[in-house]
Amino acid sequence: MVTAAIEAGRFYAYALIQLLIEPGLFFRELVEKIRPRRAAEFMVICCLFYTLASLLTGAYSQPVRIMAPIFFINAAGMILISSVLGYMAMVMIAGKKASFGIVFSIYAFSSGVTLFLSWLPFLIWITEPWKWWLICTGLKHTCHLSWKKSIVIVALSTIVLFFLVYSAHLALFKT
Repeated sequence: MVTAAIEAGRFYAYALIQLLIEPGLFFRELVEKIRPRRAAEFMVICCLFYTLASLLTGAYSQPVRIMAPIFFINAAGMILISSVLGYMAMVMIAGKKASFGIVFSIYAFSSGVTLFLSWLPFLIWITEPWKWWLICTGLKHTCHLSWKKSIVIVALSTIVLFFLVYSAHLALFKT
């Protein structure tokens, strides 16, 4: 158990550094070196960090025991939903160039690395474009798509995600 946690921590540090220094190379080697389970572990660690950092800000009205799962589920859920939408957009636009596990890995690593700054609300203007750029880079280098197709896939999945969230907001919070 302890060795598995240490190994996950090592991989986490490796992936984080590679994504910050050389994301193109990281995504080129993604299929050979990394399995979707590693991406899920990376995502969980990043979501835990995001949750803890968000809780430290104290900018919420509910008790910590209520907000902690909300922050974590929000972070992990957005990655999962985005990867499903991205995979569907890729299949519609470019055909099945990669498995869902690979697309999930691209979204998990790209979104996970940006969660380090996402807990600061005013940095959304930096983290969101950076995440989209990382996803485009991952689709290009891992799935061997052109930049144009990668951008269209990210744009389409982001637009659909926006309308899903907006319609859920209208359905749940309309007064």
